[in-house]
Amino acid sequence: MPSQLNWLTLLLGAFFVSSPVSPSLAQPDSHSLQQVIASLDSTSPVLAAARVDLARARAAHTSSRAFPNPALFGTQETLNDAINSTERIIGVRQDLGFLWSQSSRYAATKAAYEAAQAAFVEIRRELTVQVMTQAYEYDRLRQQSSLLDSVLARAEQLSKATTARRKEGDIAPYDEQRFLLEQVQLQNRKQESARDKLNALSGLVRLTGLPAERLQRIELISPPALSFTSEDEAVRYALDHRPELTRTAKQLAAARRALAQARWRQLPEVSLGVGTKTVDPGPGGLYAEGELELPLWNQRRGEKNIARSELARAELHQSSQLQLVEQEVRAAFQQLQLVDRLRLALETGLADSANLNTARGVRLYLEGEMSALELVDALRTGIEAQDAALRLRNSLAMARAELRRVAGIDPVEP
Repeated sequence: MPSQLNWLTLLLGAFFVSSPVSPSLAQPDSHSLQQVIASLDSTSPVLAAARVDLARARAAHTSSRAFPNPALFGTQETLNDAINSTERIIGVRQDLGFLWSQSSRYAATKAAYEAAQAAFVEIRRELTVQVMTQAYEYDRLRQQSSLLDSVLARAEQLSKATTARRKEGDIAPYDEQRFLLEQVQLQNRKQESARDKLNALSGLVRLTGLPAERLQRIELISPPALSFTSEDEAVRYALDHRPELTRTAKQLAAARRALAQARWRQLPEVSLGVGTKTVDPGPGGLYAEGELELPLWNQRRGEKNIARSELARAELHQSSQLQLVEQEVRAAFQQLQLVDRLRLALETGLADSANLNTARGVRLYLEGEMSALELVDALRTGIEAQDAALRLRNSLAMARAELRRVAGIDPVEP
């Protein structure tokens, strides 16, 4: 019996000592998170939808530079005169009313296209942070699941030693039952961890569009740190560089030009046509015609009113986004400062120390110097310490990535 207990002690001790917290469990077949993020442009369905909106804005901008197509017209008229003469006219007619609003229309669509470009950059950076968050969470759950697998395997062996001690009268039946109940708790925690891990992997697949096999051993990267010395400095930088604010500014410019276009479009439509006229028999010559709209019924005031409402909405949206961006930057800066102060737990090897303490607790229990209740506490400490350290690691990485995003900096690029 003592030899069996010593073997179990060494086995558990070796396990807990060799289970440190690391940024990731990189394997030879792992893929870098940097590579996954770089491929989002061609793989992510989220960006595919954003590219459609960008293509629409580009098409509208390109179309705004084109003139309306001219119209080819022709007429033939036969007169019942003495010689049955026939008149023929062939010519081209062009609408010139677009000239009044052409410059405003072009400026409006250009600003709208630039707003769509800024929106695409903002969406891509938001997606990058989402992918990083999901990847870090998946890595945490994967490490926790692996740890629980090993703990459960050893706990099953340890339960045999517990039963043997109870039969020999070293421990009370209550202590045996307490340990067996903890084993059930570990099994439940294992299945919850496995379920959450699969959900996290599914989330990665949904965001990236990549197969799960490529993401199962993803190698994490740490977002570069920022050198902002104060919240105000970070806010000033964000006001100048945040794509979201560029988008709202361009939308406001587009709304102003659209209102100017609507005002110009209230002018009457004008069209001119030129051609040749022939009379058979008889002479021919140049033919010209002009057409001026009489705005009696439809004066296009509705378009102007809509454009004015769109401008008011764009002004309000820009004002609200300025306030929102400032709040986002201040919140992200404060969160990063808080996590930076708590990072000490990672640097001092909290999880490793807990694992060593757990191994000592197992040895003391097997030697009869620790109760089942104390052993349960020791087992929980190793698992929870690793989980806490991984969560803190995730919080630090996400705080850095989020501050970079809200300040208008790419979350992963130096």
